[in-house]
Amino acid sequence: MESSGNFAVLAEGWRDASVLVVGDALLDGWLCGRPVRLSREAPVPVVALEDTREVCGGAANTAANFAALGARTTLVGTVGDDDAGARLRTCVWDAGVADRLVTAVGRRTVTKRRVVADGYVLVRFDDGDTGPLSPVVAETLVRRLDETLSAEPRPDAVVVCDHGNGTLGPQIRALLAARRLDLPMFAIDAHDLAPWAPTGPDLVTPNRGEAARVLGHQPGEFDRDRDRGQLLRRTGAAVVAVTLDAEGSAVLSLDGETLTTAAPPAPVAHAAGAGGAYLAGFVLGRLAGADLAEAAGVAQRCASMAIRGVGTAVVPEQFGVIQRVG
Repeated sequence: MESSGNFAVLAEGWRDASVLVVGDALLDGWLCGRPVRLSREAPVPVVALEDTREVCGGAANTAANFAALGARTTLVGTVGDDDAGARLRTCVWDAGVADRLVTAVGRRTVTKRRVVADGYVLVRFDDGDTGPLSPVVAETLVRRLDETLSAEPRPDAVVVCDHGNGTLGPQIRALLAARRLDLPMFAIDAHDLAPWAPTGPDLVTPNRGEAARVLGHQPGEFDRDRDRGQLLRRTGAAVVAVTLDAEGSAVLSLDGETLTTAAPPAPVAHAAGAGGAYLAGFVLGRLAGADLAEAAGVAQRCASMAIRGVGTAVVPEQFGVIQRVG
């Protein structure tokens, strides 16, 4: 992994890079407290709340990570015309991300709320509309993305975050495929990578389950040596970085390199946001001229910083000191 000195040099190299993030923007809610007793109504703990906050989730969290690392970041996606959508916009602005979100009238913003007791997630409530966008909103989103891709300064990197929540339909994929030669760096984080393979991304960052899915394997089944060639072919990517939670990551490339990184152990409640931090570090490392090993090291360091506390995290500019959004 890269040294602290190299990290600082690379960070200076990507300062003020222009990054466009497009995808499923979510609102993450965290209700944190301590268990005080068992309820008389059911065999469940009663949690005395000590902290309640809402933060950027999904593509918005990835954008927040890029902005926290010093990149000039723009977010394209949709929000509903509801209170949750308004609160998500506030989170995006507070993170220093340029808001190019489209308001979808009549659509409920996707939210994920977690109840945490003594650092352990007890339950998560998901809400919001995840079906395809209406034709009018989908057309508006395509125009918004096309305009943002053409605006000066042109983005140094375009990052897709497809969580399967209905934002990114075939029209968006077609536009990005048509503009592919205009994109110096194109990275994808998607629950289902197969539809994105024709776009020929520079980098994809599936987790173990997503890698197994695109390979047609059982959930979680992944072997970096056995699956290397198939994974590169089926994703259409030049580099595949498979994030493996406590095992770090396995980085595979078309030029034959296979690298691994190590990660510190962390509870599940600390992991939210780690994927966005990893992706941001990898992309910015490459933009700063890092080779594959250096970029993987930067990515893992960013992810490791992002899992030092409960909640959806972003990496701070002051490297080594974690700073939470919200």
